[in-house]
Amino acid sequence: MGHPINIEEQDICHVLFWMPHWLGDVVFSLPTIQALKARFPHVRITVVAHSPAHEFLSHHPSIDSVIKIPYTRKEGFSPAFRFARSLKKYQFDLAVLFPNSFRSAMMAWLSGVKIRIGYKTEGRGILLTHPLAVQKDSKSIHGMDYYSRIVSCLGINDVEKKFEPIVSKEEVAQQEELLAQQGIYPGDLKIAIQPGASKKEKRWHPERFGILCQKLIKERGAKILLLGSDAEAELIKQVRKFCPREDSLAFTGLNMRVVLALLQNCQMLIANDSGLMNLAAMVETPIVAIFGPGSPKTSDPCIEPAKKEIVTKNFPCSPCRHNFFKECKPSPHNKPFCIEDISVKDVSDAVYQLLERIEVR
Repeated sequence: MGHPINIEEQDICHVLFWMPHWLGDVVFSLPTIQALKARFPHVRITVVAHSPAHEFLSHHPSIDSVIKIPYTRKEGFSPAFRFARSLKKYQFDLAVLFPNSFRSAMMAWLSGVKIRIGYKTEGRGILLTHPLAVQKDSKSIHGMDYYSRIVSCLGINDVEKKFEPIVSKEEVAQQEELLAQQGIYPGDLKIAIQPGASKKEKRWHPERFGILCQKLIKERGAKILLLGSDAEAELIKQVRKFCPREDSLAFTGLNMRVVLALLQNCQMLIANDSGLMNLAAMVETPIVAIFGPGSPKTSDPCIEPAKKEIVTKNFPCSPCRHNFFKECKPSPHNKPFCIEDISVKDVSDAVYQLLERIEVR
């Protein structure tokens, strides 16, 4: 590990945070950014982020500016090289790299940042001025703790697990009004459903989500808001087949700030282990989270315990390395058994327990 860094003595004024790729990891990294800003309020913070995270990061109180990564992983290194060189004009004094990839370290080096901090992974230690050894427990600790350790060399050892508000009351009220225009009113029990996940093997069956929606509509008079990306439109359609049109709405491809405002209008989100699950926690919307291949040990939504229910079979192999069906056998429906074995009753029981606690009748 490199020597400790004294931000004030070294006259560090502009810090670059290279954000993780996945939305859930972006959420887990935010308390670290907040901690640095609180400790050094004079420092300007810029984040480099993938889409769609840039849509809500630009309104974060601890972040001064956001630069969207203008290319995808599939485009090769040429556009990444050009982008990295374009960052030189910002004259960053220090870069904190949340991703473990060799590429992120190479990009920071090409950007001309004089101090570069990150974990010594993928043989990239030579590109970092302050390479940090990965702890032995890194695969079993929560993502938020993993990211917060990166700034220990800056003298920040206490990162509070909380989130600063991002969405305004006006934005929440605007979505409330738009929902009312579509027949879903403030007094209704509004439950958001997200049937998607980053990998299909992590998704609970759409048919089971549909049956659960039917049950909640019939027994509790719930109004269902189905949320997903444009790529998940067909998946959303499969679930909505089970729902009366007057009791459900489908939203796909929305700006993330709109999604966050919608979530704040809902009494609950029911979701797979996913980025949206963690975004809901960030805005304090109660959650029923369905875990299969993942584990709450590493990606538990960061919200007070009374506001969440975790549904998992606690298979000893979770969290797995996602080498699906090389290390485990598929179910007859081509799912890992850790997600296959979760029944509608398992999830509905969790929903009703959470509804009782948050006093929704």
